[in-house]
Amino acid sequence: MNRQSVVGVVVAVAVGALLGCAHPDAPPGPGGPTLSLVGASGVSADVQRTVTEISGGVETVLSVVDTTVWAPFDDRGSALASSDEAGAPGPLGWRDTGDERELSVYGSFVDGAGVLHKIWASGARRGRLESLQYHRQGVPAIEYRGAWVDVTGGSVLEREAMTFYLADLPALRLDLVGRDVRVASATPFTGLLALGSEVTDLLRPRPLAAQFYFSACAKEWLGWTGAALLAELAWVKFAKTKSYKYFKLAVAATGAAGVTLDQLVDCMVSQSPQPE
Repeated sequence: MNRQSVVGVVVAVAVGALLGCAHPDAPPGPGGPTLSLVGASGVSADVQRTVTEISGGVETVLSVVDTTVWAPFDDRGSALASSDEAGAPGPLGWRDTGDERELSVYGSFVDGAGVLHKIWASGARRGRLESLQYHRQGVPAIEYRGAWVDVTGGSVLEREAMTFYLADLPALRLDLVGRDVRVASATPFTGLLALGSEVTDLLRPRPLAAQFYFSACAKEWLGWTGAALLAELAWVKFAKTKSYKYFKLAVAATGAAGVTLDQLVDCMVSQSPQPE
């Protein structure tokens, strides 16, 4: 059961440590069994989500929520949360694919309205996004930071933070900290949780005029830029109204944007480097 609290005090958000859970099929480690992703179909994690408002260097915590999230692995080895409750901006786990290359990519894209989008992404290995900057028309829009823990057969997320820089409003940062991560050989739920109907309606196909692109990753760029904008607009609504309705919508939209971001970065890594 989720525990929610809304406070109005200025605090520094403490970063929690990830506690690895034992898995019966895991080989013994220096201090006993270690978490193993070998043969796992997904990752179940107890996470804490904190939303913080940042204004003039002052940080004010608006919400703290503890919840449990299920993240099934896809065919790329990425475990993305199936529930929109946590608003997870990125994967909670990543299975080893044999690709040990460092993640370091830059990409730009001009949409149908002539808006220039740029992304810089980096990480120790492919799939382990640790730093990302997203600019729109030369202005910072979204920043991401993540930290990972190596386990048998892959990595699990320790913590991540996605900051939205809202025009003429305080910035908002969503922090996610993993408190307990488990693996499963089969999905623990009979069906995956879907996005709320409001977000689903927002993510319907865009006008045909915006789809005439033939460059590499164009589809992924369109998916990310649209989803990122919807998430920002939802956080703007929340920042102005402090409404719980818009808070839930913003959290769900952030999770949806995380899915498209994961797909875009994966596509960018597969292409030849783009000169900055």
